[in-house]
Amino acid sequence: MRTNVMTRMQRFHAAVAGEPVDRVPCTGWVHFITEELGGTEHALRHTRWVRDHDWDICKIVNDFHYPFPEGAERLRGVDDMLRFAPASLDEPAFAEELKAIRLLRAEFGPDMPIILTVFEPLRQIVRRAGMPSLQLILDNPQPALRMLDTVAETTARYMGAIRDAGCDGIFLACTGGLRPPVRFGLSDEHYARFVKPYERAMLEAAAGMVRIVHAHGAPIDVDRVIDLPCEVLSVSDRLPGNPSLAQLRRKTDRCLMGGIDESRIHDMSQQELEEQIADAIRQLDGHKMILSPGCTLPAWTPAHQLHLIRSCACVH
Repeated sequence: MRTNVMTRMQRFHAAVAGEPVDRVPCTGWVHFITEELGGTEHALRHTRWVRDHDWDICKIVNDFHYPFPEGAERLRGVDDMLRFAPASLDEPAFAEELKAIRLLRAEFGPDMPIILTVFEPLRQIVRRAGMPSLQLILDNPQPALRMLDTVAETTARYMGAIRDAGCDGIFLACTGGLRPPVRFGLSDEHYARFVKPYERAMLEAAAGMVRIVHAHGAPIDVDRVIDLPCEVLSVSDRLPGNPSLAQLRRKTDRCLMGGIDESRIHDMSQQELEEQIADAIRQLDGHKMILSPGCTLPAWTPAHQLHLIRSCACVH
């Protein structure tokens, strides 16, 4: 639905709320591998990325890993789990990200929606310690849950800090829709015990911001995550085994985020990408929609494809 030309912030909030927009907002993201380069470089690379491609949303990728206790970096067993205690937000992993958010807000001013990618506690642990730690956690529920509780406490405080730093929302990348034997797939019992309560707690701590639940991977069972408290649902809708945007719309009236196949964008012809974008917008009639890749774009995606996303969003 067409209306007068809007600011980025107006367009973003209107799309989330299902109000008329002048055009569908669009965004994309890549990892810049800035963990050891600090918050200033992290912000600079995001600034250049957003300005070069004229995105409607600055979606910050998360290159910083949760700080483990000294001596427990490898999570070798129960003793390492018991070392965990609530962490200070002065830890570089938090402080540098908060610094980047403040720099981005100062750079873009009040008109740019800024969204930070975050992870629930189990994903934060495994992301740092490696996939073998997942089975160790599942096999030792009592110390593991104690560890996850401490990470959750820290993460809840972090939600308030990113809000204060200038974030407008979070992008909670969750693997709750995945089942075994898919990588990171969990049984219903394990998901209900080790993940979902913490996802819900994080989202509740982020109330007041726009909360995007990203059901990561494929094939996903979207019904496992669709009841989480959020304003936007993000899915890699083009991946095999995942629901289309039209199928998702029949399950929820929330704003939907996706439409572009991140796994193939670098190999598509321009015509194919144009047709995919037009099809995505047609599926939702451009209503309650954010046009984006289903997940992280490959760093080798051709620049002309990235520019095409923005130009096609303006046409439809």
